[in-house]
Formats: sequence, C-alpha cells, structure tokens
Amino acid sequence: MCVGCHWANFRDDVRKASPAAASGLTRRQALRRGAGFAASAVAATAAAPAFFAEAVAAEDAGADIVFRNGPVYTVDGARPWARAVAVKGKRIVFVGDEAGVQPLLGPRTRVVDLSGKMLLPGFVEGHIHPLIGATLTRGVDLQLNSREEILAALEAYREKIGSVDVVRGFGWRYFAFPATGPRKEDLDAIWPDVPVILLAIDAHSAWVNSQALALAGVTRDTKDPLPGFSVFERDPASGEPTGYLVEVPAIMQVNNAVEPFSADYVAESLAQWFPKAAAAGVTTVFDAGMQLVPEAEGFGMYAKAERDGTLPFRVVGSYYYNNPEIDPLPVIQALRREFHSELVKASVLKLSIDGGDAQYTAAMLAPYSDKPGTSGDTLLPPDLFADIVRRADRAGLDIHIHAYGDRGARLSLDAIEAAIEANPPRDRRNALAHLILVDPADVPRFGKLGAVAQVSAQWAVPDQQWRDVTRVRWGEARGDALYSVKAILDHGGVVSLGTDWPAAGYYSTWRPLEAIEIATTRRELDKPEGPRLPPFEQALSLDEALRANTMGAAWQLGMDHEVGSIEAGKLADLVVLDRNLFEAAPHDIHRSRVVMTVMNGRVTHEERA
Repeated sequence: MCVGCHWANFRDDVRKASPAAASGLTRRQALRRGAGFAASAVAATAAAPAFFAEAVAAEDAGADIVFRNGPVYTVDGARPWARAVAVKGKRIVFVGDEAGVQPLLGPRTRVVDLSGKMLLPGFVEGHIHPLIGATLTRGVDLQLNSREEILAALEAYREKIGSVDVVRGFGWRYFAFPATGPRKEDLDAIWPDVPVILLAIDAHSAWVNSQALALAGVTRDTKDPLPGFSVFERDPASGEPTGYLVEVPAIMQVNNAVEPFSADYVAESLAQWFPKAAAAGVTTVFDAGMQLVPEAEGFGMYAKAERDGTLPFRVVGSYYYNNPEIDPLPVIQALRREFHSELVKASVLKLSIDGGDAQYTAAMLAPYSDKPGTSGDTLLPPDLFADIVRRADRAGLDIHIHAYGDRGARLSLDAIEAAIEANPPRDRRNALAHLILVDPADVPRFGKLGAVAQVSAQWAVPDQQWRDVTRVRWGEARGDALYSVKAILDHGGVVSLGTDWPAAGYYSTWRPLEAIEIATTRRELDKPEGPRLPPFEQALSLDEALRANTMGAAWQLGMDHEVGSIEAGKLADLVVLDRNLFEAAPHDIHRSRVVMTVMNGRVTHEERA
C-alpha cells in the first residue's frame, strides 16, 4: 500500500530523458502545435506557558473568538473536558467554564455558540502524501467493486466533463477485473479519441486506452521498461498491448508521453485539495514523501502557499530516501536549513526498510504461506540501513521508517536501539509507519525506545484486500494478528494515526474521522453489523483513537508543546463537529460533519447555514 515507494526512483530519470516532462509540454500538445485581561481571566490562565503572553498584548482585551455552550474535549490529561475556550491572535488564551470566559467577551469578539456541538483539537495527520494524493487522484473516483460499476461511473463522468484533452482517474480495484487486468477496449468505447489514464488503488498499475498507447508509441513490438517487473500487459493471442500497465516505469512512460506531471500541475492539484483538507479538520500534516517532484520544489509549493496565506495546515516534511548510491544526510540537512518557517519545516529523514505483502516485498520473519521460497527482502541492505539511522541520529535528525512486515519492524527497532546506544542522549521522535504485522516480542520495544507506532487505522478491516491478498500471502495465523496498536499502547508506546492518503489496498481516504471510527470498531464503514478484523482486543477506545490523531501525532512531530490539545498557551488549532462523538454510535463517527476548522487562530473552513 505504499504509493510512493517506486515513484521517486523514476521521477528524475524521466525528467532527464524527457525535456517535455520538466517543462510541462506534453507530446499531445506538441503534436497539436506542430493590553491585559480581567483578573478572573488571568487566574484561569496563570499556569499557561509564558510564551502565550504575546497573544493577549493588545488594546482590546477581548478575545477574537470564544467558543461556549458545548462539550470541549481537550485531550489534556489534567483537564479532559471544558465548556468554553477563548482565542486571541494565534493562541488559546482560556480553557474553562462559561463564567470564566465572560470577561473575555469584547466588542469585536466573535462568539460561537456550540449548542451541543463538540469542540476538539485540530487533527494532526502523522503520515500522508498531499502532493502525490492531490495529483494522482484528480479525475474520476473509481473505488468500486465490479467492472460494471466502474464502467457506469466512467459513462457518467464523460457526460459530466464534456470535451477534455486527457481523462484521468484513480482507485480501480484489482479484483474487479481478471488477473490479466482491465482492457483498453472498454475505454475505447467511451473515449475513442481522447487519451485515458486511470490509476489503480495502489498507484502501482494503470489502465489506459488505445489513444494513450498510440501517443506513447507503445505497440506489440515495444520493449517492456523492466521485463518481469514493469510491463505492458499483452494479449496472449495477438501480442498487442491490452491497456494494462504494470508498475511505475510503464505508467510513467505512457503518462509522460500524454501529459507529464509538471510542477504547475502538481501545485495546482495541491491548491485544489487544500479546502478539502480543511473541511476534514486537518490542521497539521506530516508529508511522508513528495515523490512526484524534487523535494525542494515540493517544499517550495508549501512555502509559497504560506506566503500567499492559502496554506490551511502546518507542514512537517521529509526527504524520502531509498537509493543506496546517495548519502541522504547532506540532502535533508540542506532542506532543513532552507525550509524552517512558521508553517513549513523540512526536518525528517524518511526511509523504507521493506515493501508490501501484495508484491511479496514485505520483509517477514518466516516465509510467505503461498510462496514459501521467499520471506521478502529489504529495500536497503540492513547494514547500510542501520548505518544511516545511526548517523542521522547523531546529527539530531528524526527518522520515519516504512516498516510493513514483522522482520521489517524488528530491523527498524534494532537500528534505532543501536543508534541510541551509540549516540548521546537527546529528545528523539522516531517513528515506524504502517506496522501491519509486529511480532509480540517486539511490542514492548516501542515504549522502551520511544519509537512512535504510526498506523493507518482505516486499513484495519476485513475487506477483500485482507481476505484475498494479506491472509493468502501470510496465512491464517499471521493474517489474524494484524495492527497490534492497543498492545503497543498498553506497553507504554505512543500511537499516531495518519491516513497515508492516497495509499491504500482497498479504500483511499484523507478524512481522519473515518480512520478514528475504524480504529475503534475494526469494521468497514457503513457495515455496523459486519465482521470485525481480528484480533478484536486490538481495537482502541474512542479516547485513545482521538488522542492518536491529535497528541500522538503531535508528539511524533515534536509539536506536542504547541498543538494536539486544547490548553491555554497552545496554538489555536481547533475543530467543531456537529455532534458529541462520545454520545454517537460507534458506526456513526465517520458521518459527523466538520462544521468549522481553525488553524493558527484563522478560520480555514466553515459550514454556511
């Protein structure tokens, strides 16, 4: 389910080989061209950090926004619930009761009457790919379960969009088609003269029509980009390409002949997604990889949005590394020096120790059940991986590791433990991401080593991906022992939630409330009586799930002193929901609406009556 694992490997090669890809000129285009508070308020905030004083130093002592008359879930262990919150400037200046907030009501104060709605901290996404997701998911959403449903959605989309140069889409599921993949003829019948490029749910395959193949010059005689790995699927009788492209090199070869992902296209895609993130209550993200553009370009897009005042969340970003021929430390250190503004920071080294179960590349302690000749392999040699972790730790860098299988998790924990032993003490915020399977012997090590368990909780369901892929690859015993998040919490570890959007095996989402619900139910959405993913005891309580998507992820990013809970002195990152989640049925959590989102004291989303 790692959408970015291979894209970066071919990005720079494509740019070097194709000047059009760098400039944004497509082959199709080329062809077509030939002062102080009242005493009670001071008392209420007396224990707040000194740095929040800047927020109240103004001629008007009144707050900018006051939330009142509703449940306030603070995620503050010392005071989990309140009834009123006041914001001045970028910071929270009061958390308490109705009486205590009264002196902060000034002539220009905006009063938000919660009237039973719920106020909670803004969601912190511990692992997501905004640039990749915004770009790859443009077009028609094809997350449907049958060929017939998908074709009907494409017909409806044709009527909706009218005349276009390129048709794009995302999310078709593998089991809707035969093992040989979807075919171009279905698309030719809908769009005979317009190139069509539709990415699979995991972005490791694509479905294209004859026009796209023609623009790319792909025929029966065209060589596969990487035989045995990345191929143009062929019809066994005629040898003609079927329109099913396997893996990123083949996808990029066609995509960049039709319309490459220029920097302008990526930036435009990101800008279009910003309001959707705000509408989901997202106020902070960890960008776990920008593989479609060089990192300096990607961080530059965020920085420009910050300067323009359009960035609706704060960003901690990473340099994604998996090329053994490059030393990643100078790269991330240079990025960290260049991008260190209020809202945009480049500070994390992202590594991948393994791949995924579908491709037999998740590193396992025991052989695959359906392919006993392999246990998967590591993407980097373990010695090199451990050396990078040790040197990065010595340089004060936090490390975020893609660890899918149980051997991948163990090697990652081993490397972190060795780095801790080798280097001086410091405030470390390392994280292991995904953690589909963790050996029970390694569960207590997260708390011991201070390594964050970062998971995409919406994957923890008994969907068709689990039934037909994971459980087949790993067998019943391992397939029924996934996502040990509760055990990690119970052993003193920190759990962080992040959707990993757009990566998915079955269902792709950027909405934290969907992941939070599934973390508590281990059921698919809208199936309240449906089966649960075993082991059932690994479900989180609602409090634990909310904390993982706020303070847990904030701790991962080293921002727990600024965001993640509603406390006087912290930055005003807040979300208003239409209902109190603690009074809602568990299967209705994802139906809750985000009525308002505030980031840095600024309203970034608001429902209009």
